Amino acid sequence: MDYQGPQAADLADVYSLNAAFLACFRAPGTAAGLLLRRTSPALTERFAALHARQLARLARTPFLLLSFREYDDEYWDRLFQRDISHDLLAPLQQPSDDVAQITAAGMGFLWQLSKRNPYTARLVSGATLYWCERVAARTLMELLIRVIPCNHLLEPRLADNTNFWSKLLGAGVNPEREVRVAARLCALQTMLTQSPAARYRRLAAAACNMPMPALRVADKSVRSRGGKEL
Repeated sequence: MDYQGPQAADLADVYSLNAAFLACFRAPGTAAGLLLRRTSPALTERFAALHARQLARLARTPFLLLSFREYDDEYWDRLFQRDISHDLLAPLQQPSDDVAQITAAGMGFLWQLSKRNPYTARLVSGATLYWCERVAARTLMELLIRVIPCNHLLEPRLADNTNFWSKLLGAGVNPEREVRVAARLCALQTMLTQSPAARYRRLAAAACNMPMPALRVADKSVRSRGGKEL
């Protein structure tokens, strides 16, 4: 298996998906309501209290803040067993709501990453190798037809883990870069050790090394544009 870590382009996609997810989470309407039902009131209040600068910092967490229930094998078994032979002959109908758009973009990202570099796919999503292999075995069209209509697929990552989100919503949005890096490292390790992927020891060990280089790559790109780090 290829153990190459995330590239700058992979992290750019992660940051973009995180930003879209956070915007959807805070926006009024049906899309936000679907996500809020999966989130504790305390976590919802913490999100609401973040200002724009903090949200921008949070979006730059080097793993996906959104989850596609990669931990739930039974859910995905049912999803892949559904007969979609007739759907494949019809044009893809994508709902206009933000949840469907983020689902399509996020699953498309993890699909291509699972084909190209499953190790990185597991690092940024906490997924098992088994999940990555099953997703990669489908065509992109089949995968999107299966997942886009699902209203209960997208959710905040580890939504019921208070300590995980307390780190990200506290120290993880701190103005000091070193504080943010430490919080993200801790949160990443929590994700990899509390998900089914924890049984793959290489992933848990990678939590000690991945974020710092990843953040340096992002920082260089920001400085090259003459901007300031978030």
